[in-house]
Amino acid sequence: MAPPPPPPPPITLKVLLLLLRIFTAVFLVIALIVLSINSVTIVSQGNALKFHFKDVYAYRYMLSAAVIGLVYAVIQLFFTISQFATGIKNPFNYQLDFYGDKVISYLVATGSAAGFGVSKDLKDAFIALVVLDSTDPVDKFFSRGYASASLLLFAFICLAVLSVFSSLAIAKQT
Repeated sequence: MAPPPPPPPPITLKVLLLLLRIFTAVFLVIALIVLSINSVTIVSQGNALKFHFKDVYAYRYMLSAAVIGLVYAVIQLFFTISQFATGIKNPFNYQLDFYGDKVISYLVATGSAAGFGVSKDLKDAFIALVVLDSTDPVDKFFSRGYASASLLLFAFICLAVLSVFSSLAIAKQT
């Protein structure tokens, strides 16, 4: 016979978990939007060059991490709202929370780190190698990269806190 489920968490903890899930989804949506519209036209000595986020592999990885994280966040948000409304949590959800929060938080964290690293390195190299009439477009392009990486970092922090709570919940279950 399976052990009885742990007692339900206090209402404030449920609200905190719901808010963290909402913040995670919001940060990932905004990061996705900022990154996907990131493009620039650079004019150098009369020549125009169009540069998109998809031209940088690390930005593609950031986009993939944001999309996967967002899908997971929406699924978890659905489960959290369902649990909040009914007061019943499926035992499978403890496992999903435990493993999913850890895997997705690492994915989002590495996406953020890749974004910060490539933005710093490429901006410096680009400005040093290309004769530019103005560095404003380049600054805007990489500033959007930094903004997107920062939003992924905030999403990671939310997921890391959720991961701690899911670890505690699975420990109480067993």
